[in-house]
Amino acid sequence: MNVHLFGLPLNVHRRLKEESGEWQSAVPEGHRFRATPIASTTFSQAEVRELLRGVGEGYTHILIPASRAWGDIRQRIQFDCRVHIVRLREPFRDLTWTLLQEQLHKLVELDEQWLGRISPKATNHALLLPPVVFTTARQTADYWKHCDVYAADRFDSAEQLLKEVERHHRRDDPQGGRSWIDDRSRRFRIDPARHARSQADRAGVKSFRFCYEVPPGFHYDVTHESGKSFTVPVGGRPESVTHCNVTPWGYVRRG
Repeated sequence: MNVHLFGLPLNVHRRLKEESGEWQSAVPEGHRFRATPIASTTFSQAEVRELLRGVGEGYTHILIPASRAWGDIRQRIQFDCRVHIVRLREPFRDLTWTLLQEQLHKLVELDEQWLGRISPKATNHALLLPPVVFTTARQTADYWKHCDVYAADRFDSAEQLLKEVERHHRRDDPQGGRSWIDDRSRRFRIDPARHARSQADRAGVKSFRFCYEVPPGFHYDVTHESGKSFTVPVGGRPESVTHCNVTPWGYVRRG
């Protein structure tokens, strides 16, 4: 697990880094850690780019001190990363290395459980389906949101919900194997060709969904069960198609 502490004021960051001995034991052995300070109470574009660059390098478990600006960050990477918003002791001058280290270790302990129980392990996992395109049944509505949980006592219900998604939406495929059927009778097949590569893919930037590294070019071939046309958002506008390619983020390319 790669953990990124993002958003401490620069002076506090420097003090705690010195207290910790260059962040020694910031996270348990076997995990990686980095810390990025900010210059003010808001996040500059350069600082946000630094955070996103870290995500592309696999730092998908993020701890952000409570801030008015955290909402924008979470919106950008929701369902890709784990974003822990923590109210650390205020004023920050009272924050000690011991208190911060305790929060970091709690993050790792919780996310180890979440990774083992909820996060995808393979490309056939339901959490890779695109929420902006895949239409759920009433019983499985917003399951992506309900699986992005930050309390261990909610893991059981998230696991049960994923079983419901499997029961309602996983079907045998006439072409062999199994694929996903949404509530509008559209079949989402994994395309093994993986030809929907983005510029980031080609530049070697990793992409993640629920902390699972999505293979470059991964996408679904989508058709209607009856073979008829259906409507999908292409470039933000609804279009009628009979076949299209869709990525886990809902980017659509006509087939």
